[in-house]
Amino acid sequence: MSAKSARAGMGGLLRGFVKNPVVVSRIVVSKVKSDPVRVAQAAAEAMPSGMRPIIGRVAWPAARYARVTVRKIVRRMADGPLEAAKVHFEAGRMTQAIKVLQPHTRWPFIRRRIAYYEGEMAAIGPAPIPPKPKVIMGSREEGRVLHLVTNALPYTQAGYTVRTHRIVTAQRNAGLDPHVVTSWGWPMLQGHTDATSYEEIDEIPYHRLLPNGGDLPFESRGRMIRGAAQVTELVRRLRPQVLHAATDHRNGSVALAVRERTNTPFVYEVRGFLEETWTSRDPKRIGSERHIMQRDREAHIMREADAVVTLAETMAAEIVERGVPRERIHLAPNAVDDALLTADYDGAAFRRQYGIGDREVVIGSVSSIVGYEGFATLLNAAALLRDAGTPVRVLLVGDGAERPNLLQQVERLRLGDIAILPGRVGPDEALQAQAAIDIFACPREDLRVCRLVTPLKPVEAMALGKPVVLSDLPALSELVGGEGAGMLVPAGDPAALADAVAALRDDPERRREMGEAGKAEVAAKRTWSSLARTYRAIYQSLTS
Repeated sequence: MSAKSARAGMGGLLRGFVKNPVVVSRIVVSKVKSDPVRVAQAAAEAMPSGMRPIIGRVAWPAARYARVTVRKIVRRMADGPLEAAKVHFEAGRMTQAIKVLQPHTRWPFIRRRIAYYEGEMAAIGPAPIPPKPKVIMGSREEGRVLHLVTNALPYTQAGYTVRTHRIVTAQRNAGLDPHVVTSWGWPMLQGHTDATSYEEIDEIPYHRLLPNGGDLPFESRGRMIRGAAQVTELVRRLRPQVLHAATDHRNGSVALAVRERTNTPFVYEVRGFLEETWTSRDPKRIGSERHIMQRDREAHIMREADAVVTLAETMAAEIVERGVPRERIHLAPNAVDDALLTADYDGAAFRRQYGIGDREVVIGSVSSIVGYEGFATLLNAAALLRDAGTPVRVLLVGDGAERPNLLQQVERLRLGDIAILPGRVGPDEALQAQAAIDIFACPREDLRVCRLVTPLKPVEAMALGKPVVLSDLPALSELVGGEGAGMLVPAGDPAALADAVAALRDDPERRREMGEAGKAEVAAKRTWSSLARTYRAIYQSLTS
């Protein structure tokens, strides 16, 4: 954690303490119990540098003693059951993780770790939320929809949260009355202790289920149970016609429980397959206990929902494989605001900011920088183009776990003069970066999650009239639709990608034609205004 982010988190913590000292104190105690060393380090980083020598004379020796003591205890366990349990749990062997800890329950932190593992396992079990009596409901509010999501703006800026806000904004413009509720404890348990239980963002009501006393559950099942109780009360008060939960299974399980208590129809929106994303980080996890349980739980929720919405035909086919009739599955693909089709972002200014010449051809992406995006393949292709005497500039805007590896690759391939990785930027600057790119690349790896799930960023690039080059995977080939809207190349093949880029590099007319075809594809199928009509039709079919 950087000193800047630590200070921001500490600022939020202090503001929250002023508003609600009891709850914030419990959050701090919970975090100290789980990881005292990390909490102490974060507090040290957050402290103004001028105060550190003063505080240090008193606090540093005590903190050092506490740190050394904790490390001794952890070191004593590190080569034993605690470390073994962690390895089992991260590999998806959940029962085995619990089993190796059970002989050592004399340690309080071992008991807490067992409780955590048991709670996480129960959350993906067959009945994570106990049944409750029915709630007497009044008449429903016409057109009102309650969206259940994991997190949301403004505290989390990501594709998931942006999609939520675009959906509800479009629904409001179409005459519906959408409300959003986030998962129990968010964002207070993530350090934003000054968050309020209600906020309007662009006139959309956002409800937050914040801790208000009592013990703080630190595992998923406990939070889901709390969430189901508070969402039930929210439904009783708001009286929506429909519940609309977005993946993952935790939101789906809460929605199922609330449907049983309130008789409110439930739509499940499958934006991705969590278990496939999880296994993509380590193929050894495939077929593990956790992988199978997560898949089974997601499939159960899909089958139980009154309707299922998903992003692409590839995903719909997977959902059918999990036992959902095709007629109950509806498509609401990743989309863009209608205004993006005619927007004019200052890409030239972004290029000047990073020293990119007007005549240089730029290939790149604006994305989360994670391994399965395949940007290592793009850098290898750029090296091949340079060596062939047809260089391009590479622009990869965003942040993520893979960025340090890509920076090392840039150095290893001596691409420092042509590759730019500026890190994370704000939403407006991200669109400027999209406009600065001449050829948008989406060279995703040939992994199951990439074959199934369609990304949003290429759709934005197409709306801006940019030609796109994508890996030839089902979810990506579906994006470009008709012929001429994009180029498909074999996944993980730098030479094929280099050939495709070289063909476009010196042919601006072809790039223009591809860009126009992509824009037409988006205008026809992928705007939020058109999808709002799709959602309205789904809701009417459930409530008529």
